[in-house]
Amino acid sequence: MRYRKPCSTLRRTKFFVSLAAAVLSLAVLAPLVSAEERPDEGREWEFRVAPYFWFVSMDGNVTVKGQKSDVDTDFSDIWDELNIAGMVTFDARKGNWGFLGDVIYADLGKSKSVGGIDIDPTVKLAWVSAGGFYRLGTWKLSDAAGKDLPAVTVDGLFGARYTHIDVNLDIKGFPNRSGNKNWLDPLVGARAFFDLSEHWTLSLHGNVGGFGVGSDFTWETLGGIGYHFRFFSKENNARAVGGYRAVHQDYTDGSGNDKFEWDVTLHGPILGLVIEF
Repeated sequence: MRYRKPCSTLRRTKFFVSLAAAVLSLAVLAPLVSAEERPDEGREWEFRVAPYFWFVSMDGNVTVKGQKSDVDTDFSDIWDELNIAGMVTFDARKGNWGFLGDVIYADLGKSKSVGGIDIDPTVKLAWVSAGGFYRLGTWKLSDAAGKDLPAVTVDGLFGARYTHIDVNLDIKGFPNRSGNKNWLDPLVGARAFFDLSEHWTLSLHGNVGGFGVGSDFTWETLGGIGYHFRFFSKENNARAVGGYRAVHQDYTDGSGNDKFEWDVTLHGPILGLVIEF
């Protein structure tokens, strides 16, 4: 039987309501920016692939076989512990419908001393996300005659994230505690691309999920600024991106000496390259 933390239920509910309201507002209010909607000019398949580096910090705690350890790290620990995750995202669209995916692998951890006891937690994490999206529309942000920019494009998102975690708690003077878990979280969300000029783009992404199916609750936010340039093409088909990503998961399984808990927020800067073709 799954153990749930009643004290965190209200916080999760408030966060879900706030983020859902923000996503809904973005989707509803975007068409009001301009009464003139830009038509979808192409109906052929469009593809994008984006390799990234994610410089990850962690905040939260992990429990393995009843042994609890916090895994908090700060920005300097990214370099000391080599907490850098590799990831690649991709999507494809034809008309208003499309599909997307996201793959991440990270080997994380930080040695620390708690109450005079040395604890060396090691966390190997893999995420595989997949789903679809529907293009709600693209709207001009300016009424300037003959100019298509600046503009905003909004997509509604749906899908799932598969999580695999392998945790080892190396506790000096005590038996090691290790365990691994796998689960699947349903996700819903939205993303927006603000084309500010010919070269500059602002992107925002948010989703929520879990709902007790896998995690009790999970959320994700991502924001980035991109610069378009030509990459083996006559057009600006590539974009260098820098930004910040945060993902929270609250997953609990079992109780007592068999309890496994992953209540962690991973966050940090991202650097990547988006290639369109």
